[in-house]
Amino acid sequence: MMWFVLGVLLLGGLAFVAVVVGKLIASRSKDSGGFVSAVYIYPVKSCKGMRLLKKDDDAGQITRLGFKWDRRFMVVERKSNLFVSQRKYPKMANIEPWLSASDDSDGTTMVTLKLTYAAGRTRSTTTTHVERFSLQDAKTDKMPKQEVKVWGDTMVATRLSDDAAKWLSSVLDLDCYLVTVISDSDHSRPVAKGYEVFSGDQAGGFPDGFPFLLASKESLALVNSKLKQDHAQPIPMDRFRPNIVVEGVSEPFAEDHWAKIMIGDVDFRVAKPCSRCSMPCVDQKTGTRNKDNQPTKTMRKFRSFRWVKADKLDVYFGQNLICYQKQGRIIEGDPVKVVCGTWYKGGQKSILTTVMLALARFI
Repeated sequence: MMWFVLGVLLLGGLAFVAVVVGKLIASRSKDSGGFVSAVYIYPVKSCKGMRLLKKDDDAGQITRLGFKWDRRFMVVERKSNLFVSQRKYPKMANIEPWLSASDDSDGTTMVTLKLTYAAGRTRSTTTTHVERFSLQDAKTDKMPKQEVKVWGDTMVATRLSDDAAKWLSSVLDLDCYLVTVISDSDHSRPVAKGYEVFSGDQAGGFPDGFPFLLASKESLALVNSKLKQDHAQPIPMDRFRPNIVVEGVSEPFAEDHWAKIMIGDVDFRVAKPCSRCSMPCVDQKTGTRNKDNQPTKTMRKFRSFRWVKADKLDVYFGQNLICYQKQGRIIEGDPVKVVCGTWYKGGQKSILTTVMLALARFI
């Protein structure tokens, strides 16, 4: 009898492994034709993004904190020391950053941040502020330090000039100031517990919680088809503010079923689907909020689900990523390869997906 039971257990275990391996292999072959169609960074949190082109020397360069320059500056409310975003101040979409760094003859690295605000729906009236400072000074007490907050995280950042604070306060009609974590090595903001690939993985500079956000054109196309059915206007991808846009995937929201991917020669763990707040309702060209709460109103009809670690229904678009490497480069045209899928939609943190990820190391 004992041998019979052991035999049944062995056969059951082998059958389970065979099913998991089959699921793993199928997930790899389903999305084999995807590629990167655009790469974006957002130097100042919640302000206008910058598209990175192949010709740029450091375009898509990966650092310990995510893409180089991505969300390394942040507007902070003076009263609360809390980050300021388009959720409450949609006109931030009309603040356009331009950023550069150059070495002086004495070896000092000078960082220049130019901010241009285009006011009104026609954006015909502009005002500009230029901030220039030494990277070396930003890492030391030569520039003032300030504790600031991003959601539940408190971190120390370097405070920039009073002139920058006055300019931003005037634009936003809010008493605020500008900070930076321009130094890769001196900033520590560990990713939320349970999402680390390796100990010490960073959430990035000032993102909401993860260093990279990926979305697909196929997913956006489905959103726009649903908006059309509801007699609403189509929207561009910039409403969702991704870092990496891919296309050529098997179906809309194929990324819901990815657990680990390779972009070019860089490995990423898909941490979780990205729940969406009110920001997709802000037109990134005019800095105004959609009065009908679109696209969120329509997306609630077909993109609301309960993620495996969530306690409520939410609207999701895009996937948060964590990079296995702390260096590398992602550029337009890079192929996207699924290394391991999920056991089910949005199941990046499920036990069965964890088993698939373990097997993916050997298959």
